Amino acid sequence: MCYFVFVQNFSEKTMKKLLVLIALFGLLHSCNDGDIIVTTFDFDDASLETCGDVGAYVFYKINGTSAESISLSISTTDELFLESSTLEISLDGTANVVNYRNYNGEITGDYFCNNIPPTSPAVTADYVGASGLATLITVTTLDDNDTLEEDVSSELDTDNDGLLNFYDFDDDGDNVPTALEIGDDTENPQDSDGDGLKDYLDPDDDNDGVLTRYEAGGTLSPTSVITDTSVGPDYLNPAIANAVVIDEYRSHTYNRSSNISLFLSNLVLTNDSEEIIQESLDLGEKQNVVDRTETITPEF
Repeated sequence: MCYFVFVQNFSEKTMKKLLVLIALFGLLHSCNDGDIIVTTFDFDDASLETCGDVGAYVFYKINGTSAESISLSISTTDELFLESSTLEISLDGTANVVNYRNYNGEITGDYFCNNIPPTSPAVTADYVGASGLATLITVTTLDDNDTLEEDVSSELDTDNDGLLNFYDFDDDGDNVPTALEIGDDTENPQDSDGDGLKDYLDPDDDNDGVLTRYEAGGTLSPTSVITDTSVGPDYLNPAIANAVVIDEYRSHTYNRSSNISLFLSNLVLTNDSEEIIQESLDLGEKQNVVDRTETITPEF
């Protein structure tokens, strides 16, 4: 039987005494491999990192001071981090596994993120977590950047284009972006025709009986068709009602960003006859694990 010792936040004097005790203990009790493992198992100050893609994802933390790491590898055919969710992953030691490792030198993220791990530093101890549960919480935010304060829990989709208003680039589907229809005062968005319906929710902004989408000269840009420059675009000029039917949406963009947090529970790490048990281990959070612009053209 081998023994492992956790070392955390001791003074130099106390540390020296502890190491002496460990040395004496080692003389009286032999291990199968002749080693006593000294570890801090301290990852509180380490940041949670992730890499990988569909098929194999890796989450890891590195304690550079004590040259140790803890990592979670999971196999899945799903793309993670795209939707708000709570994913529970049962550890099985093969497809989904936690590793706690000690090294004989400095370790970096390349060790986990390369298809072929570097040969240096060498692993001096490897504990495998084949039992326990990993809980991955993803919080995703979709933002159309239209400056409106919108209820992200709302199911409102004014133009029925499949994009809810809170992340719809063009809420009323008239092919004029919401950001352009609001005006200068987001607290009081403009209502050009005074019909009580704000322009960004009004399919006929000048109330001339022709849909704004149709006052674009057959294009997808109503803002570019101007018959009377003293008034502005035709879709805001009630004196102009030239209709060219075009039932098609322009390309939409919105931002998708996701934050994650990761917890391990009932974790049992083993190395031959040795065990480390962690009933609960908070591996922390990572902000903006996804942060990208999505582009989509809704079907009419």
